[in-house]
Parts: sequence; structure tokens; C-alpha cells
Amino acid sequence: MVNRDRHEIAIEILNSAVFGKRKTEIMRDVGLSYLQARLYLNEFVERGLLQIDEKRVLKTTKKGLEFVEKCKACPLFEWDKKKLKTLI
Repeated sequence: MVNRDRHEIAIEILNSAVFGKRKTEIMRDVGLSYLQARLYLNEFVERGLLQIDEKRVLKTTKKGLEFVEKCKACPLFEWDKKKLKTLI
């Protein structure tokens, strides 16, 4: 398995929570430890990329979806993936 950078992890988390999921579901879907999930999810909530409802369900916000779109549109993000494929 190739190591993921922070942007890839962020995109996976935000994509996983589009329709709303609990923390443990996101951890399982993205493959994060409890500590990693706590750090990322707390940061995303503070920055307004995720929101938490009264049932402790995390959901990606409009700002979070915009972040994902900007990351996908970045040519440098795609360049790294293409470079890795040629190295493997």
C-alpha cells in the first residue's frame, strides 16, 4: 500500500461523510486509527469542513465539498499520482 498524503486523507474523509456518518464509520472507511481520526475530524469541524449534528453524525459542509473540488482540480495533486504509477 502506498502512503497517503494529508490531502488524500482529507479528500477521503470528506467524501466518506457526504451523506453523514459517525466517527467509527469514517475511521473504518478511510482506514484511520482513533488518534488520526480525532485529529483530522476535530480540525475539519473547527475549520467548517464538517459539521456534527445532535446525534453525533458528521456531515461534509458546502465548504468541505468546495475544498474537495479544488483539490481535485489542482494539477499538482494529479501529477503526484501519475508519478507514483510510473514508479510502481
